Amino acid sequence: MRKNAVNKQLRPIDGGVCAPSGFRANGIDAGITDDGQLDFALIVADKLCPTACVYSSILPYGATATVTQKHIKNGYAQAILAHSGIANVYQTDGIAMAERISSLLEEVPLGVRAEDVVLASTGIVGKPLNILPFERAKTALVNGLERSDVASKRVAEALMTTDRECKQLSYEFDLGDVVCKIGAVFKGNARVCPNMATTLVFLTTDVNISVEMLQKALKSATNDTLNMLNVDGVSSPNDTVCIMANGKAGNYRISVQDTEYQKFLFLLKKVLENVCQKIIRDGGSKVLLAKVTGAKSKQIARTVAKSLISIFGERGKCVQAQWSAETLLYAVMSARESADLFKARVWVTLDGCKVGVFETGRLITLSESTVMRLLDADEMEICVDFGEGNYSAISFGRRER
Repeated sequence: MRKNAVNKQLRPIDGGVCAPSGFRANGIDAGITDDGQLDFALIVADKLCPTACVYSSILPYGATATVTQKHIKNGYAQAILAHSGIANVYQTDGIAMAERISSLLEEVPLGVRAEDVVLASTGIVGKPLNILPFERAKTALVNGLERSDVASKRVAEALMTTDRECKQLSYEFDLGDVVCKIGAVFKGNARVCPNMATTLVFLTTDVNISVEMLQKALKSATNDTLNMLNVDGVSSPNDTVCIMANGKAGNYRISVQDTEYQKFLFLLKKVLENVCQKIIRDGGSKVLLAKVTGAKSKQIARTVAKSLISIFGERGKCVQAQWSAETLLYAVMSARESADLFKARVWVTLDGCKVGVFETGRLITLSESTVMRLLDADEMEICVDFGEGNYSAISFGRRER
């Protein structure tokens, strides 16, 4: 088996979270609410496998995130059990309810222990959960498990709340001579803000990797992608991103931060970048990206990128009056103290064309027609190069239509 060779390309494939071998899924209408939508979902691995999670930065966590932390303290899990409609948040019996829901998989012919279950919930906050719909639906949920693109899509549909469309993706890629696969289902429309894992994202992969390296990779990838996503400036206490890796691809085991780890991390970030893109494109929304390069530190790059999204994204009420070269330049400089103006460059990219805003200490005034193009574009990038260092960051946002 050959190490140190990878084609850093993600090749799209069908299957969602069922694309990697060894994973099955299902989503059903359990009647948690009376809207007739799918609301109860299960992803299960054929065996216990390394599992990593990153959670919301809001404390205290919701009950499902709290219980999940306890369940995967050893770094292993076998199933992800999620529901929508009513979020198990700020309820006096929330922890007990979450534990009860996770125990349902012990009562059906599946062989998954309650302590090996990752839990997630999304929906209305403050409304109490009724255990009866879950108990009635557990057998149908398990009996419907299968490995297919359709089964993965049912999970994605069961996660939807404010989303306008269900979201899933899957890819294959090479690690050495081995073809590996990764799949994801996720939701995220309202309550999407930096410094968290962003709503709910579940990933499966057949990559062979240790618990320690999987957690390190997920945390690093989340910091550079999902934690740079801002739709409406509001967070949620249940936000969770989770990845399960069953090792079935048979690649050289990733157990230290060597070149194989760096390749996997690079590809995981690319997958999560695509997740971010799909979240902000929900229902045909306009896309805003802020790309910062040449910063002296990662923190500076992230701070500036997030600031630009906050100012010019949907929460910033992207209107014509804001889109002047002066406003954009002031936004950049206010987020980055003591920048050398003669090294910095600022430009906007739309429709593949660069529109200069600032370069070599000179402000470039935007014409009225350019401003109108900026407002009408479906996708736009604000780009900043400080010319001072080697650090970069990308932030993702949505613009008003």
